[in-house]
Amino acid sequence: MADSNVFPMRGQRGYGEYMGTTALEVRVQQGAERVELQRLTAALNELRLALADIERLLIERGTTRARWVVDLVDQQDHELVVRVTAADSTQRPRASLLAPVDALVAGVAHLAEEPEVPDFYTEAVIKRLLKLGTPGRGVQEVSLAAVNGKPGPRRVISEPVRQHASRALTGTQTSLGSVSGLLDTVSARGGNLRVGIFDPHTRSSVVGEIPEDLASAVHGDFWQAHVLARGELKRNDRGQVIRIKIDHIERLPSGADKRASVADVLGADPDWTGDMTVDEFVREARRA
Repeated sequence: MADSNVFPMRGQRGYGEYMGTTALEVRVQQGAERVELQRLTAALNELRLALADIERLLIERGTTRARWVVDLVDQQDHELVVRVTAADSTQRPRASLLAPVDALVAGVAHLAEEPEVPDFYTEAVIKRLLKLGTPGRGVQEVSLAAVNGKPGPRRVISEPVRQHASRALTGTQTSLGSVSGLLDTVSARGGNLRVGIFDPHTRSSVVGEIPEDLASAVHGDFWQAHVLARGELKRNDRGQVIRIKIDHIERLPSGADKRASVADVLGADPDWTGDMTVDEFVREARRA
């Protein structure tokens, strides 16, 4: 069974296609104070929700979702070890089911180096990671590793990771602009309607704030559709769009048959190259 229902990650043939990941290992380091049960169960729940959020961006619409199960619970010296995996499914191959594990672990490694939102991460995933990795109530340190026969490199949700994660969600630049993608989440908190717009080309999801006069249209016409949203953009230090205050939203055509053909655009602007030939124009453009 092919992994055609999983969006590819940069530089890979199909995300999770050949990694052979079988589980996610979570290590919780304790000190003299033992971990509170509520702290542990809350951490595991944040982990489950983070995997589900990532999976939502990885898989195509209509694909059966993974069901996460406990594979191992152990204690080694001062560390609690929990392994979780996806239950077998007749609808999806194992590599597809475990792809969220690879994305989650890769994201922690990326945040250790850069203050930017990793591929297939959302604002919600980063906030869950911060809750999961923050020390306290018996937890000194939390690390994640993808398991393939044996655990791979351990990625600690360290202080630098948490600092970079917080910076990745901090809007430091404001401008007018637009984002496009699949409107795949709608939520209402505190009377404010928010949507998630996922762009599979950039592997990024942007939170959009919807004004009251557009709320009914979003629920009725734009849910699970490809949209173009315009408004005030918030970007982080790395220039990534993390949020948009939407003042206009429209539905985009979907499907290759609705895209403009070469014949449709041929000759659309005959004066584009000025007095130059196409070859001369291309050479000048490459020198710029």
